[in-house]
Amino acid sequence: MKQSYRKLSKWLGLILLLSFSLAYRPDYFEISKQLDIYTNVFKEVSLYYVDDTDPGELTQKALNSMLSSLDPYTTYIPEEAVEDFKIRQTGNYGGIGASVGNYQDQLIVTSIYQGFGADKAGLKAGDIILSVDDESVAGRGEAELSEILKGAPGTKSMVAIKRGKEELKLEIERQEVHLKAVPFAGMVKEGYGYIFLNSFTQNAAGEVLKAWQDLKSKGPLKGLILDLRNNPGGLLGEAIALTNLFIPEGKPVVLTKGKLEEWQKTYKTPKQAFDKDLPVAVLINSGSASASEIVAGTLQDYDRGLIVGRRSFGKGLVQESRMLPYGAQLKVTIAKYYTPSGRLIQAINYAERAEDGTVAKLPDSLRSEFKTENGRTVLDGGGIDPDIETSSENASDFIVALFQQWHLFDYATEYYRQHSEIASADEFKVDESIYLDFKKWLKGRDFNFDTRTGRLLNRLERVADDDGYLESMQASLDAAREAYAQEKSLELEKNKKVVMELLQEEIVARYYYDSGRLANALGHDRDISTALEYLSDPAKYQAILNP
Repeated sequence: MKQSYRKLSKWLGLILLLSFSLAYRPDYFEISKQLDIYTNVFKEVSLYYVDDTDPGELTQKALNSMLSSLDPYTTYIPEEAVEDFKIRQTGNYGGIGASVGNYQDQLIVTSIYQGFGADKAGLKAGDIILSVDDESVAGRGEAELSEILKGAPGTKSMVAIKRGKEELKLEIERQEVHLKAVPFAGMVKEGYGYIFLNSFTQNAAGEVLKAWQDLKSKGPLKGLILDLRNNPGGLLGEAIALTNLFIPEGKPVVLTKGKLEEWQKTYKTPKQAFDKDLPVAVLINSGSASASEIVAGTLQDYDRGLIVGRRSFGKGLVQESRMLPYGAQLKVTIAKYYTPSGRLIQAINYAERAEDGTVAKLPDSLRSEFKTENGRTVLDGGGIDPDIETSSENASDFIVALFQQWHLFDYATEYYRQHSEIASADEFKVDESIYLDFKKWLKGRDFNFDTRTGRLLNRLERVADDDGYLESMQASLDAAREAYAQEKSLELEKNKKVVMELLQEEIVARYYYDSGRLANALGHDRDISTALEYLSDPAKYQAILNP
């Protein structure tokens, strides 16, 4: 407790020092006043509250509550979480190189990163982790186990696992793990390259350039597909560097506007483009945000390439990390960014909230029009609208249940244990025999799923009972339930094509890691097919960019 108060006194001293320095500026009088009030309330509660309090916990709750009223990207990062924050920015950490999930109170290895400690030691997806260094992991969560498995490169741990009915012990050496920003790149068709970028971590643009150079070494490129779907963004500098691969030197990429003069900036491409003429299609969807939207929006503003897919997320806010005492950090929104045409991509105004604290996206009717370099109309305030919109394939309740209950994952695990090898990642197909085997296997599983229809039937029965109509409606409800049960039994056949594709990707990942999963998906990806349709037809491609 004495140590906590010593820390508290240092915090209070810093706060008071800040308040005195701010007091010399009349416009900051209110800040100084509120800091003084907070300091005294905190001190009085800590000293006199009837039960013991934890000063650190009180502070974190107060900070989190305050920041939650701003935007979801302005966050307090305590010292113990700073390392994870750095991993998200750099893609590097010390660990075994594996991901773990929790299902039915079991910690299961979900994926292995190729070439790192877990892979070298023979750990496999589907293995159940029992203990680490003879300490049971029962009752621990994914985050806690992840922390146990991380550590300094070169250190080792003995990991006990269960694989099927067999129990094994594996000694795994930790390494410096680098999570690739470009986990896969390849040819989708002769002359047409594909690069998947999953994040804008350090050197993301460099990884894209390397992948692009490798593709060019295989023969002349006629077009390139850059996949930014579900890419949440990252470092602003990497977005500028990536855009510069396509856009000539000296061109504005993004404009930032913030409260302070130092944040009023126009960022321009610093050097010559790697290739300013190759036809390009950028894939986006609702999961493409921030840096992804800068790249897509800038290429669209300069009519440099086609944007294909669904409207992006709409995050036009820039964050900066500020150092705090005792190793903590504050990630704070410092500015809004605008594309070269002047568009603000931000879709939500967090400063305007309803009485219940909720926020809403800007309606399309209030979005302003801007012009691209060729005079095409583009809109602000709602993310990036694709030039070519593809249909959104929402997963059915049946497919969601297969995922949530791990049936696709478990079948792929069993298939891998029974088959020592399969065809190459891009050639392997789930045929009718594998599908029928899965169908038979699924019948022996504890599998159940619900749909909106089923939920409405349950609600109707409860309401009818409350209103006193249940007895007279029971026969009709029973008939409806029987019809519903018959339709539910057909769900696997209705979703057969999707199930076969998902099984195919899951099985391939067991043999060829996540890069294999991506390679296999190229053959049945609708967005990629649409992009190829335009890239392979110059007249069709130019008709969009030069209307």
